[in-house]
Order: sequence, then structure tokens, then C-alpha cells
Amino acid sequence: MKPRPAAVSRSLLAPMHLPQRCQSGFTLIELITVMLIIGIMAVAVLPRLDLIKGFDEIGYRDKVKATLEYARKAAVAQRRYSCVSLAGNNLTVTIDLNVPESYVVGTCPASALSLPAVDRSCSPAAANKICAPSGVSIPVAPATLVFSPLGRPAAASNTYTVRGESDHVITVEAETGYVH
Repeated sequence: MKPRPAAVSRSLLAPMHLPQRCQSGFTLIELITVMLIIGIMAVAVLPRLDLIKGFDEIGYRDKVKATLEYARKAAVAQRRYSCVSLAGNNLTVTIDLNVPESYVVGTCPASALSLPAVDRSCSPAAANKICAPSGVSIPVAPATLVFSPLGRPAAASNTYTVRGESDHVITVEAETGYVH
């Protein structure tokens, strides 16, 4: 056997150096760390999502109050009897199109009184109706509340209790029809 030249043997026996390639992606430690952070945030944030229910309750209470005020003001402005009817947890507003002298005491007028904004939570949506969100109810209230052309309620005591996580009482004054 012939000895090899030094240059050839050195290049054949030396480790080959391949060019380094950039590897894209995440390491397993990075992925686990991100999942751990997301888990901690989920535990801290999920209980706070229940607050949305409180907003629905407050919004419905404000809608009930505004609807009662609107029915009273419409009765005064149009010099007609207006009626707010409670069916389940939904309020419906109607107004009498006839002159006040022809009004039959104790009945609700049949003509719908359009509210300024249509409540999209009602199914089917009606222009004279507001509907309660889930978990909110009106257990204590008169079934009907009639406002005279002077803005006074027909009944002496009118209290609406909007019940959800807490109770909110809406009172209609007997003398003036003021809603608070």
C-alpha cells in the first residue's frame, strides 16, 4: 500500500462542516410556558365574565323605567289614555286613539304605541314591546298600568320590582305619575 499524501488524508478524515440552517418554530419549553400563562389568565378572567349578567339586569331596569315614563308622557302629549301591560316579563305599551270621553275604565287600549327604539331581544320584534333577558324577571307588579290624559296612573299604588342578582324597585307615584 502506498501512503496517501497528507492533504488528501486530512480532508477525508476531518469532520464535514455543513452550512447552518435557521430553524423556525417554537421550542417545547416556550409552548408549555405560553399554555401555562393562558391557563392562569383564564382562571383569573372567567369569573369576571359573570358581570355581563349584571349589565343586562341594569339595562332592563332602565328600559322598564323609560317605557313607563314614555307611556305617561305620550298620554299627556296626545291627551289619550295609555296602558302598560305586563305579560310574563315583557312590557307592552298601547294607547287609545279615541277621545278620552269614550274610554272604558279598566280596559287597555288596543292601538300600539311605538317606542322610540325597537327592542331586538324580543322575538318577534315589536315596536311597542320590551322583553327581559334571561335571568331577569318582574315577579311583583301590576298586570296593567293605565295612565290618564293628565298623566296620572289609574291605580293608587304601582311598584315594579326588577329581579335578577339584586332587586331594583321602580315606583310610579299615584298623585303625579312620576316614575322613579
